[in-house]
Amino acid sequence: MTGFSVELCLVLQMVVEVLLCGIIIYYFYRDKSRQGDVKLEKEKIKVLVDSSHRLIKESEELDKKHQKVLKLWEKIEKKGAEIEAYIDHHERKLRVSPNVSKDEGESEGVKSGTTSYEKATRLIEKGLSTIDIARRSGLPRGEVELMMNLKRQ
Repeated sequence: MTGFSVELCLVLQMVVEVLLCGIIIYYFYRDKSRQGDVKLEKEKIKVLVDSSHRLIKESEELDKKHQKVLKLWEKIEKKGAEIEAYIDHHERKLRVSPNVSKDEGESEGVKSGTTSYEKATRLIEKGLSTIDIARRSGLPRGEVELMMNLKRQ
């Protein structure tokens, strides 16, 4: 019996050794496949890092453009305020002195008491030349031309 139990122990020992070799091989190949996964993860991380760098660069460029737009907007607001002040100034001037004489207004079919701009508008509608309108309304020729261009549009 002792021979049988020794043989049995040897067989069991061989089975255990084969199983251990199998387990070692399994872990070895599993680690190899994990290394491939790690390489894939590293590549994915590299792509993400490159994308984030590109996004940061684009964000910086957009920020620079935004700053330029803000500066331009400030200039536009300044110019708008200057134009409004200019218009207010000249409107006040027009209210104080309308530049209309009774004789001219009545002879041209324009009611007396109207402003130079109203008179010029009516003369434009009649089809008079720029020089005639400027002379009769008391407005500069450039303003009359501007009014005529605006009227055409």
